[in-house]
Amino acid sequence: MDSILSSIKNAFSGLFSGAGDNRVVGIDIGTSSIKVVELKKEGGRVILDTYGALALGQYNEGGFIGQVTNLSVENLTKAVIDVLRETAITSTNIVLGIPSVSCIIFILQLPSQIEEKNLALVIPNEAKKFIPVPLNDVSLDWYVLPRREDSGNEARVLAESGGVATMSVLVVATLNETLTKYTDVMQKSGLPVDSLEIEVFSHIRSVMTRELYPVMIVDIGASKTKLTIVEHGIVETFRLVNKGSQDMTQAISHSFELSFEQAENLKKEHGLIAPPEYPRLAEPIKIQLAEIFQETNATILAFEKRYNKNIGKIIFTGGGAMTHGLIDYAKQSFASELAIADPFVKVESPVFLSGVLKNTGPEFSIAIGLALKKIQ
Repeated sequence: MDSILSSIKNAFSGLFSGAGDNRVVGIDIGTSSIKVVELKKEGGRVILDTYGALALGQYNEGGFIGQVTNLSVENLTKAVIDVLRETAITSTNIVLGIPSVSCIIFILQLPSQIEEKNLALVIPNEAKKFIPVPLNDVSLDWYVLPRREDSGNEARVLAESGGVATMSVLVVATLNETLTKYTDVMQKSGLPVDSLEIEVFSHIRSVMTRELYPVMIVDIGASKTKLTIVEHGIVETFRLVNKGSQDMTQAISHSFELSFEQAENLKKEHGLIAPPEYPRLAEPIKIQLAEIFQETNATILAFEKRYNKNIGKIIFTGGGAMTHGLIDYAKQSFASELAIADPFVKVESPVFLSGVLKNTGPEFSIAIGLALKKIQ
């Protein structure tokens, strides 16, 4: 198995690490659905071969599309096999996404005189200050970040360390139980487990386009929203918000006394653009989004105050980013440039699919980023 951070150096550069197979599959196992994307390499071009999604609610007894699940290894295995069969994917050159909610991501500032060969002794001791569980329960991975004089990072690091020369080390601690569960699912599905990546880095690869300023990625998932501030491809801030698209559905269900399934369909079809029969449909959705936006603004303000830099762009991704009217409502809360993720622009695809792919793109950001990891 390769290092979880093995391709972070290339997550933003666009120079992807490669493999011999000219087809690569990205598998994103979320809490409410599985998304898969298969890309192929032809004559220096990256082409979309196929993609698909499968709701996981149906694998829970009495479950519905859009519901958050916590499936057993056996049920997840069945779902993985089903989605690959339904999309006719046969390549076993796979990159599997590891959910960011199972990880702690932070940057350590260490004395620059420490030799890289000694980091394995130093980092665990320093990292335990940031990790609220025993070190035996997590797997540590790290990457020494290059100095970027042009971005001002070096000056900032010197200021924060009292003028002492330091090295910046990006550290990721991943829960062992998550790694074990995902490894079991892949093995029981008859698939290799030789390439993993934490979803936040897949997002950087799939939704960013060489922005020269700090960018906030707001990933509105089913159960949680992940907030990531990225500058020059480096994760500067990562935060979880315990609100997601399922909360919007439940709010609609309670407000209008509808079943979860009915509320989910209304949310997907209309979002913040209320139909005549439900003129107040947007209200419960806005209440949930307002909480997410409040946390997003707090994270932005903390970053801007600490580093004296403005967030130049906010990119919304994840299933919740497909809510109709999201950008117009978000304009009331944010002064930065706003955008909905369009990861399919990173690959070639049939022109007649462009509208469909643009609309569904946010849901496939992770899967596309995972597949791009191994396309050369």
